[in-house]
Amino acid sequence: MDASTGAADVTETDENQESPASLFVDLNETAPALTHWRTIDELREQHRYFFNTEAQGYWVLTRYDDIREAFQSPELFSNHSIVATNPDPAYRFLPSFSDPPIHMDYRRPMNPWFSPASVQRLEPRLRELAAAEVARVADDGSCDYMAAFGDRFPVAGFLASMGLPMDDAEFFVSIAHRMSGNAGGGDEAAAAMTAAWGELAAYWEDMLADRRRRPLDPSLDFVTMMSTAPLGDAPMPDADIIDILVTLTLGSLDTLKSQLGWQMWHLATTPADRSRLVGEPALIPSAVEEFLRVFPIVSMARKVTRDVNFKGCPMHKDDMVLLSIQSATRDPRVFPDADQVRIDRSPNRHIAFGASEHRCLGSHLARVELRLALEEWLKVIPEFEVDQDEPLLARGGQVSLISLPLVWRRS
Repeated sequence: MDASTGAADVTETDENQESPASLFVDLNETAPALTHWRTIDELREQHRYFFNTEAQGYWVLTRYDDIREAFQSPELFSNHSIVATNPDPAYRFLPSFSDPPIHMDYRRPMNPWFSPASVQRLEPRLRELAAAEVARVADDGSCDYMAAFGDRFPVAGFLASMGLPMDDAEFFVSIAHRMSGNAGGGDEAAAAMTAAWGELAAYWEDMLADRRRRPLDPSLDFVTMMSTAPLGDAPMPDADIIDILVTLTLGSLDTLKSQLGWQMWHLATTPADRSRLVGEPALIPSAVEEFLRVFPIVSMARKVTRDVNFKGCPMHKDDMVLLSIQSATRDPRVFPDADQVRIDRSPNRHIAFGASEHRCLGSHLARVELRLALEEWLKVIPEFEVDQDEPLLARGGQVSLISLPLVWRRS
């Protein structure tokens, strides 16, 4: 049945239904750039949904309309866990690991902070930070963009948006580096990530305690604002505030770094689009939206609340379901020439930031940072290319380039 039929495709599970495809797909593999999306594109055209036998096993939805509807059905697809391979995590990502109505109670005090108006007031400072990072490398003639810019600008923007001191930048650069798995491989990387997580939580515990003793202006300092935030009719618990701060950190640094890398990779390998943006900078916001669509880096999972037949997929209570944003935003049923970058694409109804009340809290901030990074770079370094003959490698999961060596003519 076609996805456009909507709720009519959601019925009780039919135990006699033909079994859907069951296969193993390693969504976290390291492979040449673009391999991850090409694999997902192939799976989407072969299977509207399938059961991935990775870990405990979970369903994967692949089509735009199905995924959008699932995002907007929290009574059926719960946020108890958003990690497909971990149905009952010992950790929490708040407010992500929460369902209505408490989810909005968590977000309510933060919404004004990350609103378009608040981000607009912050934009001049963010532009200064982006320009400073470009100036730092411009005369070198080359850099690994992922380390030289991708590690640093998201941190600077995060600190500015939270009202935190720039003196803490190196700490957050280290956290982002280790949490992204860049500190080694295998057990070494896992140990580094665990240590970084503990250090980050300790940082926020100390910061929250300090702000309770010595509060700052709550209109300028995010932690002070959160220290007095309510949760319904009661004060928000410290443990919840710290979980939120950790989640915001992880969502603001490595994800933005990954997206920055892909938009720069495209421009470094597509001179025509790069030249057009240099000559028509007003197109940069449209280009950013297209990069978000073609190179979506994050997908989200949900946990099924009851036995159900969803679009023909026989799900059972407590099954995990991956809502593959990375597949949805490249679905040719919705986007003509979906695997091609059109920097002037319109309309562009991508769902890179989600498609429900759980939509990314920092989406407005991320868009501005992505735009400013391009504007300031192209002003100073209008021509650049990849400085490597071998294929670049990317990690799956949150799809990110491991490195992006760029070279350009010194000014």
